[in-house]
Amino acid sequence: MSSYVALIDFEHLDHPVFLKSLSQSLASHKSRKGILIHGDSEYTNRLMQTGMMREDARKRAVMDLNHRLVALFADHGVSTIGLHGYQKELVQKTESGLKLNKKVFNALPESPTLLISSLIGYENERMYIPPVELAQFLVNELDDHELVIFSQDHNTDIFTETSFGNEVKWNELEDEFKEKNLSEEQLKITFPAVLTTGISFSGWPNPKKAMKIT
Repeated sequence: MSSYVALIDFEHLDHPVFLKSLSQSLASHKSRKGILIHGDSEYTNRLMQTGMMREDARKRAVMDLNHRLVALFADHGVSTIGLHGYQKELVQKTESGLKLNKKVFNALPESPTLLISSLIGYENERMYIPPVELAQFLVNELDDHELVIFSQDHNTDIFTETSFGNEVKWNELEDEFKEKNLSEEQLKITFPAVLTTGISFSGWPNPKKAMKIT
């Protein structure tokens, strides 16, 4: 597999050093190889401190973050299409679950990187869903896309060969490893995923430091 659905989780969205390394890695990819998914960040809480209700603050944060990420990536030479799941009815919540508008998706340009937020459509409204849910849904819907997540360990941005590079099951991860490398949000994932770092992601589809968690 050479395509990916990469989740930029809550913690990483508020981490400038990681976002810079991710931008540099995306620039090295030269052509689009996948999709970036994001939700909200600590920015939501900062907006709430101004008096906004959580639901409104979260939606505002997601929309602002989408614009900010597109601008950040552009600064590093990465052309990005920023989208929200509700736009063009791309992703809708129905009685039977989430639904991807394949016609709209297939009509999207092939070259720029796709950045899709977890604000989806529901009964003509905008609805926030956990980014993990959207990422796993898209991996399930799209052929040959792997789920990619990024380590929370920002001290060295590398892993030792003994702890990183093998394949392991989610339920076999040691507590120490989870505490060091995974956020609470990432631990809600139930799909197979490739765990890597912002820097190592430059080598996709064969990052030097990566672990497959199944």
